[in-house]
Amino acid sequence: MATTRSPLVLLGGLVTVAFIPLFAMWLVVADLGTLAYFFSFALYFLIAHVALPGWVYLDANGRGSDAPLTWTGITFLLPFVGFVAYYFLGQPDAPHRADADARPR
Repeated sequence: MATTRSPLVLLGGLVTVAFIPLFAMWLVVADLGTLAYFFSFALYFLIAHVALPGWVYLDANGRGSDAPLTWTGITFLLPFVGFVAYYFLGQPDAPHRADADARPR
């Protein structure tokens, strides 16, 4: 029987797989410029492709949006543009519920 994995475990695995080639490149070249590039890219990736889409998903889900996964996908593919679009178009005036699972279905 198939089980659902924790989203954080899946996210951690995806981030690890994404950074393995970059880390291998840094080990081969091993200069300070490449290390700075690696850490800069890691910071960009974590902010633009993990933190922003994560915040959009939690906020859209908490406000009872009909399409939290759509907004999350847009924000992941177009990080800053998607975030601004969600901010202005994604129900910014709807009240945020403390318990997102308690919304009516």
